[in-house]
This record gives sequence, C-alpha cells and structure tokens, in this order.
Amino acid sequence: MLTRHQKIRLLDALLERYPDEVVTGYVMNARIVSACLVGAVYQTWGYAQGERLMSGAITQIIQYERRWLIKTTEGDCFVIVSFAPGGRRSLLHLTALFETAALAHSRWCLH
Repeated sequence: MLTRHQKIRLLDALLERYPDEVVTGYVMNARIVSACLVGAVYQTWGYAQGERLMSGAITQIIQYERRWLIKTTEGDCFVIVSFAPGGRRSLLHLTALFETAALAHSRWCLH
C-alpha cells in the first residue's frame, strides 16, 4: 500500500513527458542488483501494481531533468520514481561502470 506522499510522487512521474521515449513502467524503491533494475513496478504490462520487478540487464541509463530512465536488453524503458536505501548509490556506481565501458567502446552506454 502506497502512502499519500508515494502516490503524489508516482502521479508526478506519470504526468511528466519523456520525448522520444516509450516508457514501459514506473519503478519505486529502485536499486541496481547485478546490472538489473529491482523495485516495485507500476503501470507495466504483465505486472500487478506494486509487484516486485527484476528487469533484464541494463543497457542504457538516461538522465532527464529530475528522473532517471533505464533501458534494458528486453526493450523496456523504466522511469525511476524513487530509490530504496542505497539505490541511488548503486545507480551511480553503474553509471561509473558505463562511463568506463564507453572508453573500451562497449555496447553499454550512458546518455
């Protein structure tokens, strides 16, 4: 069950527009585990509201003004609404790995 504050944050994310992106879901209490996005997912086909998500491997990380978008090998594009404790740190660690991978001309990238 979402608190009032969590509902407001989710609604705010739902109302934002992400040009040139097809958003497939919104993730709350997000964190990165083994290069996959984990959290409670909303507005996603095939999942109940608030169901636990473990995405496919992350291929792109895109930072919009206030939000992070995560693209996966499965073709999904998730918007991070909120982070779990340590979740932001895990995402920033992965972005550092992506930046290093870019130097090696890897397929993983940061936008």
